[in-house]
Amino acid sequence: MALQGNAPPLGVIEMIPVSHPLSERAALFVRLWVGLIIGLIVAFLVDDKGLKISESVLSADWQDVLAQCLVLVAFIICAGASVMRRVSLAIWTALSAALLLLILWHIRIYSGDRNSSELQFILIVLALVFIANELVSSADQARKPFAPYELYFDEAWKRGAQLILAIGFTLLFWGILWMGAALLGFIGFNWLEELLKNVFFAFPVTGLAFASAVHLGDIQPKLLVNVRGLALGVLAWLLPVITLIGTIFGISLAFSGLQPLWDTKAATVTLLGACIGFVLLINAAFQQDETDHKVHVVLKWSVKLAALLLLVFAMLAAWSLGLRINQYGLTIDRTFAGMVVVIALAYGIGYSTAVFWRGPWMELLKPLNIGLAVFKCIVFIAILTPLAAPARLSVDNQVKRLTSGVTKPDTFDWGFLRYDTGTYGTKAIDQLIQSPNATIAKMAAHAKAEKMDVRHALFGDNDLSQAQRPDLSKLEVVLPKGAALPASFVAENFNKEVEDFVPDCLVRKPKDDPWTCKAAMLDLDGDAQPEVLIMTPSGDVTAFKQWRNKWVLIRGNVDPSQKLATESFKKADIRVVNPLFKDVMIGETRVQFLAKHRSPDIILDANPPPPTAPKAQSKKPAAQAPSKP
Repeated sequence: MALQGNAPPLGVIEMIPVSHPLSERAALFVRLWVGLIIGLIVAFLVDDKGLKISESVLSADWQDVLAQCLVLVAFIICAGASVMRRVSLAIWTALSAALLLLILWHIRIYSGDRNSSELQFILIVLALVFIANELVSSADQARKPFAPYELYFDEAWKRGAQLILAIGFTLLFWGILWMGAALLGFIGFNWLEELLKNVFFAFPVTGLAFASAVHLGDIQPKLLVNVRGLALGVLAWLLPVITLIGTIFGISLAFSGLQPLWDTKAATVTLLGACIGFVLLINAAFQQDETDHKVHVVLKWSVKLAALLLLVFAMLAAWSLGLRINQYGLTIDRTFAGMVVVIALAYGIGYSTAVFWRGPWMELLKPLNIGLAVFKCIVFIAILTPLAAPARLSVDNQVKRLTSGVTKPDTFDWGFLRYDTGTYGTKAIDQLIQSPNATIAKMAAHAKAEKMDVRHALFGDNDLSQAQRPDLSKLEVVLPKGAALPASFVAENFNKEVEDFVPDCLVRKPKDDPWTCKAAMLDLDGDAQPEVLIMTPSGDVTAFKQWRNKWVLIRGNVDPSQKLATESFKKADIRVVNPLFKDVMIGETRVQFLAKHRSPDIILDANPPPPTAPKAQSKKPAAQAPSKP
């Protein structure tokens, strides 16, 4: 609040008791200085040109951790400068900085989860900072441990709109700067462009722009109210749409069963995305009950139905995730999914209870939303610290599957332990080296010494760690009927050179139906040696030829724009025909003309075969004079 009388000049903090918030002028001063100073410190920490702290004093990882922590602390100070009491803001800033240092240290240095899971961690940290800051800020304004729901609602949605506008203002500010640099560059002046590329200018200026935009939102409350009202109105009337779609989906499942949903391999992610949408739109429609405005009857019934659908979708997501974990074990991505499932189930159970709660319409949502916000913060802290670290949980689960025999040592993802799970993985490898199982101990030692030939990577539900080399002798040969594939073809390893073109049934064993591909053997080039044709379930056909003791893919001989009839292939309705167009040799370049292609497919051949005489003029049998491919 502002003091009465003449206002002091900008840059001077008034002598207000620490039990009061900062005035408008003082809040602007604090925000600008925080943006400037933290911007300079972050620039110093990330700079690579001589000013970076020596790694003997502070490692590069720790410099990144400090830089990230300072950016988040800057947001906390800027958000609470004008609403929190001074002493409360100081204590909360210190506590949050300590917690963020612990979290960022654990993520970056200890757990090693900074590859495929980096984005998930960033989103969780940002969500934790935003939610926790609003809980503390609103409680401080109310002067009690828990503020009224109406204050939480106003502050959270106002702060969200303020944050979005501040980010938009900062981006627009930089867009104008770069436009000016481009204009100056047109006439030969590049000093502004070089200045914008300098981190000691870019970071402080960004901090000042963001701090100014945050303060602008505080002194223009009507702007935030209008933006928030527009957003809530639009989101609220999207609720009937998603509710109708969800209802149709639920009814359809009753007739189709769950198997088509499981077959998508993305059931958990899709269902959880729907749950997040339900929670957001339900709160946009509910807002503050009917205390400040009348809620349309369509929205009232949509909120009730959406709350029930939320529970159904959360239960289906939990079922789907449970099946995957039981089949392939726990991974980092599945741990994140499990976190969202737990939160979705909590919302589903709570919101469904509110539907049948006696009293005013959905009145129970008010205490539920406050309690669930606290619950989310607890879950986020557990995930971001050793309490329930995804790296620790996934390592423990995968090692248990390995030692119990569920996963074989030769199919176990040793690279996951060695490279992706930080200290948790390296400690597990050290323990496995002492395993009484000689195979496990040997492979663990190789993993520690980085002698593994293949490093698998876990990407969601790909489950490459569970992949097995298929037994190609089980492929059904439709032509000649009952024939067996050549032993050299069965023994060939196809996953080294042309993996992008080779069907999955030749590279790794699919999880559901391993032997859906069909095979045929025909002599395609007249050398009396059959080539192997492989047809996938989608109708794609790939041809392979044995050349120099290796089976290689024949590129360009199958028109990729045509899907062959799968039934005809299965019935062995296959024959060799003359090409529509003969090849043309232009020097050392072979040109093939394919039907329905707008331009010829040019194939460069470093060692083109010599021209051969027509078969009618050849005196030797084809089997005795094979042509080179």
